[in-house]
Amino acid sequence: MRSIFRHIAIDLSWFISWTVIFAPAFFILFYAMIPVTSAINTYALLPFPVPHVNELFVLCVQITLVLILFLIPGVSEFFSDIKLGARRASQRELDQIEAAFAYLQHSADAKNIKLPRIVWRVVDDKGYNATAYGRNRIAIHRGALYDTKFRKRGLEELAGLIAHEIAHLRYWDTKHAIISSAIFTPFNVLLFFANLFIRVPILNLAVMFFFYPCSLIIGLGNRIPDLTSRMAEYRADEFSQKLLGKECMCQVFGSIGDEREGTNIMAHYMASHPPTELRHNNLQLRSDYRPQFNGPPSIDLIARFRKH
Repeated sequence: MRSIFRHIAIDLSWFISWTVIFAPAFFILFYAMIPVTSAINTYALLPFPVPHVNELFVLCVQITLVLILFLIPGVSEFFSDIKLGARRASQRELDQIEAAFAYLQHSADAKNIKLPRIVWRVVDDKGYNATAYGRNRIAIHRGALYDTKFRKRGLEELAGLIAHEIAHLRYWDTKHAIISSAIFTPFNVLLFFANLFIRVPILNLAVMFFFYPCSLIIGLGNRIPDLTSRMAEYRADEFSQKLLGKECMCQVFGSIGDEREGTNIMAHYMASHPPTELRHNNLQLRSDYRPQFNGPPSIDLIARFRKH
């Protein structure tokens, strides 16, 4: 029952967020396109008139952008790669990552759990972290690769880190983010061009009285999923425990540290991840799924994982 409530709460927060974002984005796009279409019909000398803007036309523009980002492989991921500073993994890094994934795949096959095909990326950062995004991409920080390479149970640690990110892909957390980006991208493009011509008095007034209030509403809408982001993290933890067992996942949490400040109320309640100790405690209270299949990796996999 608790799990069902959590799924509903997470999906509902995304739906509310999209609704809040959509309203101001639609409003700005609708009124911004009126002078554009008028100018095209007046000065472009096209052999056919451009249809006048109406609500259905603007709605089709927004839906088309959502479909482009959501359905065409590589479009949203390309921009996410740039934003994260992610790159393709080298062959040495791939050997290490794929050895950990092979261990994960073996456990998933034994427990009859289907895993998606993953496109691997690496972020040149010292942090012990990984990030799932797009349809099927996981970017692993070099710090995590370096820290786990020669640890006694490093392969299992990296597999646990990957399993957690796979859960975000499996539960559509990353695809929800794609939809949000697609909804407010037209607004961001218009705001970018409006800021270029902000010295023009009439545009300055438009930015001040229309764009900035709408930008504030969109910003608040983007924060709504943060209210349930901790639930999403617990859900991902539990999926990774289902794959690898609580012992392996507790080993992962032993390598993650928290830096939290206790004086900022908003930071406390809007933090995307729950405290590591509470995540560790949550797994300790749960029973393992088919624990008979929670075995150590083979010697061949470990050798491949540690290969220079």
